[in-house]
Amino acid sequence: MQRYLPRHRPPLEFRPRAERPGRGLRVRWLGAAGHVVQTETTTVLLDPFLTRPGLLRTASARLKPTPERWWRWLPERVDAICCGHSHYDHLLDAPEIARRTGALLLGSRTTASFARAHGLRPAQIVEVPPEGLTRRVGDVEIRFVPSRHGRIVAGRVPFPGEVERPPMLPARVFHYRMGGAYGVHLTTPFGCLYHNGSADLIDAELTELRADTILVGLAGRRSTPDYLGRLLRLLRPRLVVPTHHDLFFAPLETGVRLLPGVALDRFVAEVGGAGRVVMPTYEDVLTIPAGDPRDATFAPL
Repeated sequence: MQRYLPRHRPPLEFRPRAERPGRGLRVRWLGAAGHVVQTETTTVLLDPFLTRPGLLRTASARLKPTPERWWRWLPERVDAICCGHSHYDHLLDAPEIARRTGALLLGSRTTASFARAHGLRPAQIVEVPPEGLTRRVGDVEIRFVPSRHGRIVAGRVPFPGEVERPPMLPARVFHYRMGGAYGVHLTTPFGCLYHNGSADLIDAELTELRADTILVGLAGRRSTPDYLGRLLRLLRPRLVVPTHHDLFFAPLETGVRLLPGVALDRFVAEVGGAGRVVMPTYEDVLTIPAGDPRDATFAPL
């Protein structure tokens, strides 16, 4: 599929540049909804998904992580891994990364079941209840906020339900049940960041929260009424970063290609003056300073 979609190169107006990363919160996009978020002492991964099997293999085969192909994209140290929900494009690689690094893995009962199937130690597994959870890791406070998954397939959420017991591995795509859906709110020394990995929300859960920066999942957003407007009004961010808008059936090395119909120009228009929009690629680091997040810049890896 990727051969028919051109490589996406964000316009320069959405890519403020610096020669090297400065001091601040460092955010690196891993494709799909995946991110590395780093303070000076703590590294948190959000929904890391790097194996990225092709569309035919995803539909027809049992899926397993291929870390020998993508481990170089990860930092040397990982303290915590957060899975906002448990579909394969959010969970497939997380247990393997946790097993190799010793990181905590936080997520729904489904995420915990897959973690046990991969042989993680009980002390590494943090099961998030439906009402959410707050956990401090290093100098980052991680808060799981109850949310909803976008209705991306014929107006429905794909593969709903929980996985109650450790499944047989490797599993097929439909074995990765959604589990609970959460937004992830990070409070750091450089400000607050909110990760909305799927295009829906529960407004009442966000009324007391604020975020300087939001990572906005775009896939399927048109099925959620006023999705972006509601997020912006509730969280009042000053920096807005799109995510989960790339075609994730090809290796990171092939560059960013957009999912059909993602309409980034419309996304920018919807944000309007509510915040500054920046657009990452896979090859750089976004540094968000402690002052005004609108002063964020990109630097090469």
